[in-house]
Amino acid sequence: MKGKSFIVVALLFSTFFFFLESYASAYTVQTGTVITNTSLNVRENPSNDAPVIGQLQSGAKIEYVDVGYDWVRITYNGKAGYLNSLFIKENRPTSQATSHQATSHQATSHQATAVSGVNVGKVTAKNGLIVRTQASTDSAMLGKIDYGSKVEYRISTGGWGQITYNGQRAFIDTSYLSGSTSNENISGATSNENKSVDQQAAVTETISRVVIDPGHGGRDPGARGNGLIEKNITLLFAKQIKKSLQENGIEVYLTRSSDEYVYLQERANIADSFQADLFLSIHANGHENSLIRGMEIHSFAPNNIALKLENQFRDLPNAVYRGHYESNFYVLRNTSTPSLLIELGYVSNQADAALLQSQQFQIQVGEAVRRALQS
Repeated sequence: MKGKSFIVVALLFSTFFFFLESYASAYTVQTGTVITNTSLNVRENPSNDAPVIGQLQSGAKIEYVDVGYDWVRITYNGKAGYLNSLFIKENRPTSQATSHQATSHQATSHQATAVSGVNVGKVTAKNGLIVRTQASTDSAMLGKIDYGSKVEYRISTGGWGQITYNGQRAFIDTSYLSGSTSNENISGATSNENKSVDQQAAVTETISRVVIDPGHGGRDPGARGNGLIEKNITLLFAKQIKKSLQENGIEVYLTRSSDEYVYLQERANIADSFQADLFLSIHANGHENSLIRGMEIHSFAPNNIALKLENQFRDLPNAVYRGHYESNFYVLRNTSTPSLLIELGYVSNQADAALLQSQQFQIQVGEAVRRALQS
């Protein structure tokens, strides 16, 4: 009897490990770049509460596997580490895994696809190709791309190409590239990542329909600090902003109205299907340094509403405004709707945490957004 029990247990374990091996092998190894304004924590497990085992700087190139729930796995100092996928810009995957692509919504939402209209060239400048903030030799230099490196870019004007450099929009002189080829026909898959700057900036003069996206939710809590959980804060502020806008005749739709998990691509799709004039994603920050505080505005490209909104945020009492950043966040680049992402403050900072819990501040932010949209 004991022998039979042992055989059954052995078979169960064998089946279990075979399942794990098959499941793991279905993932696609991808390459990407870290995009963050500071540094990105590498965690021991795929959770914002997991111990930090290291950090990667913005612009770091990585190979990773998407494990779902907005987390990716990398090898860090010889062992597994995990990164929040919201801060990873995907490149084309290095291998294919069609079986998993067909069944995993989460993997599909994060997988890189060929971008229509994107060209690839090799840098011929011996001292490196200068990256600039604008399509002009008079503009500020952001850095250099090494000789011989391959560059993906979109055609801009006057012989300039538009690229994403360390998470922000930048420009290069395409006369220093050779062997340029178009990626337009590499894949039949499509992506909104190729939306033009004009599409992003072309917020209509009259805002009548807005999609508000409370960040995180459900199994994804977001940042934690001072007793606050980001997913709860974002929902409170989203509902208050919705109230302020609706009272002034603006039609508003929330991507979530309760503590539920919504995939990133689904959030972006909602904005497009609602035919909104603006997609507004609401978030809160967190940092190991509890002294860091302040509100931020992020956009994928220049946006006239962002300029109006930052003027309003600067005037909010007791709040600190950190600035407007052009960022490559997934929900911003994967909708054709003009979009903004707001960071309300740092839950890790006591002063910001007190503000975030204040109903008065929630009302003030709602009114600030209303004034920006109606000015």
